[in-house]
Amino acid sequence: MAGQHSLRGAKQFFKHFAGYMSDAGYTSEQMLKYLWKPHRIEDLHIKGESRDLDFSKLEVTAAEVDNMLADCFASDRFVDRSFYSTNKTIVVLVPGFTHETLKNLSLHEEVLRQDSPHEVLMLTPGEAAGATREEIFCQGAGFKLVYAKYPRSNAASEHIAQPLFDLLHRSETLRHWVYNEGYKLFFMGYSYGCPLSLELFANMNSGRFQDEFILKNTTGFLAVCGATGGSYLADDALSSQPSFVSLPSVVQACNKRHWLSKLLGMPTQAFRDDMVGGVESLTRRVRQQRIAEYAPHLPAHLNYFSISAVLPLQDYKRKWWQFNLDDYLLYKQALVTDPVSIYNDGQVAADDMLIPRPPHIPPEKIVHLGAVRAHHWAVSYKTFNFGKSDFPRRAFYKALMQTIFDLTQG
Repeated sequence: MAGQHSLRGAKQFFKHFAGYMSDAGYTSEQMLKYLWKPHRIEDLHIKGESRDLDFSKLEVTAAEVDNMLADCFASDRFVDRSFYSTNKTIVVLVPGFTHETLKNLSLHEEVLRQDSPHEVLMLTPGEAAGATREEIFCQGAGFKLVYAKYPRSNAASEHIAQPLFDLLHRSETLRHWVYNEGYKLFFMGYSYGCPLSLELFANMNSGRFQDEFILKNTTGFLAVCGATGGSYLADDALSSQPSFVSLPSVVQACNKRHWLSKLLGMPTQAFRDDMVGGVESLTRRVRQQRIAEYAPHLPAHLNYFSISAVLPLQDYKRKWWQFNLDDYLLYKQALVTDPVSIYNDGQVAADDMLIPRPPHIPPEKIVHLGAVRAHHWAVSYKTFNFGKSDFPRRAFYKALMQTIFDLTQG
C-alpha cells in the first residue's frame, strides 16, 4: 500500500460531516462522539513495535470544531432533494458478508425511506441461472440507488465474482438507465463488498468478464470500512486456539442443531458449507494474495475513495445498565485486533481498509477520506442484532456524497 495520501479529502469530509451534523441539530460537544481529526494514514503508526498506543493523533476538541464551523456555511452544503433530482448518477451498493441472512439491509435508512429522494432498485438472482430479478423499492426523481444483493454472500470471493457480474450486467433497468437516460455509475462497497467490487472492476478491465456497458460508464468507487486487506478476526476464527470463537466448531454445532443454524444466520446446508471458505477468504493471507492478483488489472480511469472507522475500546457500551448486543459482540471482536492495532473498527484494522495503490493508477486518483468514530456495523446499520446505534448515518451519507462530488466534479 505504497504512496502518499493527501489531507485534502479528509479535510473536506470532516468539514461536511460536521456541517451536516450541525444542520441536524448536533452541538460541537455532541459531534466529538463521532469525529476524528483529519489525518493522513501515513502519519499514524498503525502496527508494529512502535505502534501508537493512544488516540492523541486523532482526537479533536469542541473548540476546533467550532472554529471550522465558523468558516462553514449552510449554503455550502447542497446534498438535498434538488441535488438528487438533477444528478444523473446511479450508486451501486455492494453489501457485506452474509447479507442474505441479515434482518436489515446495508444503509437501510436510505434504502427503505418512504420519503426517499432516490429511485431504489433491488437486484436479486432470478430463478433461471444467471438471471436477474428486479424490484423497485422507492420511486424518486433523478438520483438512483441500486442494491446488488449478490448470491452466496458468505462464500469465498471466487464463487461470488461471476454471479455479481451477471446480476448487474443482465439488469434491463440498469442498462436502460445507462443507455437511454444517460446515467453514470458509481460503486459503493461496504465491508466484504469492497474487495468484491475491486475484483469485479479488475475482471471487467482485464477482459475476463465480457462487459458491454458497466465499466466504461463507471466514474468511481467508495470503500466504506472495507475488508480489503483482510481481517485479524477472520484469522483468529480459523486458528487452532481462537480468542473469540472457533468457526469450524460453530459450523459443526449448526450442522447438528438446525435451530442454532437459523439463529446464527446459516439457515441452509449451502450456507453452512460456504461459511469456512468465506471466512478464509477474509483472512489477511488470502486478501493480500488476492490484492497482488487483481491490483495490476484495476482500471486507471476510476476515482477511488475510502473511509474508515475507528472506535476505542472504552467507547463500546457494555455495562449491564446500557447493554447493547451489537456493541457487546463487536467489543469482544475488537479485543482480537486491539493488541495488533488500536486503530480498528471492531473487525478490521485501519490500514487494511485502504484501496490498493498499484503504480499504473495516478496517486491523485486514490483518496482516503479519514475516519469516523464508530464501529464496523454503526456506519451501515441502526441495529445489526438487538442493539441500537445512534451514529448519524444520514449526515455521514450526505457528507460522503458531497465530498466525492467536490473532489471529482466541483
